[in-house]
Amino acid sequence: MQVPLATLKPKEERRLLRGHHWAFRNEFSQIPELNSGDLVDVVAANRRFVGRGFYQSEGGIAVRLLSSHQEDINQEFFERRIREARQLRETIFPGQSIYRWVFGESDGLSGLAADRYDTVVAVHTTCAFYESRAEMLAQSFLNTPGVQGVFFQFRPGTQCVGTVPDELILSLDGLQIGVDLKLGQKTGMFLDQRLNSLAMRPFAKNARVLDGHSYIGLWSCHAAQAGAVSVLGVDRSEKAIEQARANAERNHVSARCQFECADIEAVLARGDSYNLIMLDPPALAKSRIHLTKALSRYQALNTNAMKALEPGGILITSSCSHFVDMSAFLEMLKRAASGAGRQAQLLEFRGAPPDHPILLSMPETAYLKCALLRIF
Repeated sequence: MQVPLATLKPKEERRLLRGHHWAFRNEFSQIPELNSGDLVDVVAANRRFVGRGFYQSEGGIAVRLLSSHQEDINQEFFERRIREARQLRETIFPGQSIYRWVFGESDGLSGLAADRYDTVVAVHTTCAFYESRAEMLAQSFLNTPGVQGVFFQFRPGTQCVGTVPDELILSLDGLQIGVDLKLGQKTGMFLDQRLNSLAMRPFAKNARVLDGHSYIGLWSCHAAQAGAVSVLGVDRSEKAIEQARANAERNHVSARCQFECADIEAVLARGDSYNLIMLDPPALAKSRIHLTKALSRYQALNTNAMKALEPGGILITSSCSHFVDMSAFLEMLKRAASGAGRQAQLLEFRGAPPDHPILLSMPETAYLKCALLRIF
């Protein structure tokens, strides 16, 4: 198959040749007439081949690279990438069947996220390229023993291949968690926080806990199971709150867990005090131009959380925006502590678990920051 060529401006190939997977629209001198999802070969100004990927008609990323070779992007290609990704996860989490199976660029499938939930794989993407190849992807996942169904969440629709139950009941790190893929966000759960929620447990015993962005209650149930006196889970989604209440029932901790559909800012403004607060807001910086405003919002939220903590209390706070790097995040927390009139000790700085591997040539893949702070 003849693949069309898109030509970069002089010297714009250097970052891509070092392993970055995004070719931005303003880096090209010439892009042929293409539709979103079409394959395209990226070449340097001197016609040197840089990589093969797919075109996107919207946004700053014009081409997402898939390979540094002029290879066929076919069923065999997807099966190889998906098999290699699974082998890594089975090494990281031996004997387990719940993990982030495909982490986009880090697994050579830019723009694709896939989580395995026992017999079902939940796939999330906004790329037309993968939507047009859903059958290929589904077959690649279904070729794995034990996988019975694939649930795709595209923009804006969904698609099921194989057997996908209305609700999954998962055994995850000592909890029973119900997940409704059709009502959930992204792939239904946020597995990037699974190890961080376990790191929270030692601080939960005998604590009054505020789970500031509780979603379906993973942190809340861990805190209650670890001995919290009381847990208040807050989320703006009523559907998520209903699932969180059901998950508390499943884990026999509903007597100590209360869930409320509200804004965390409004809850903090009530003036109640806590021993442990968890914050995990959505990505507030959707692009670099929103960074200053996002950092201001993060700072205000964390300042109010620090004010609500008893002396010696623990704040576990996160950012999932890759535009907010580690240094900016820590500087924001330092300013938040100053604004609260408190001191903060950084006990631990964490990221996503190893089934979300960081591609060193793409710092954007190190998106999750999670700080464990003692506030006094």
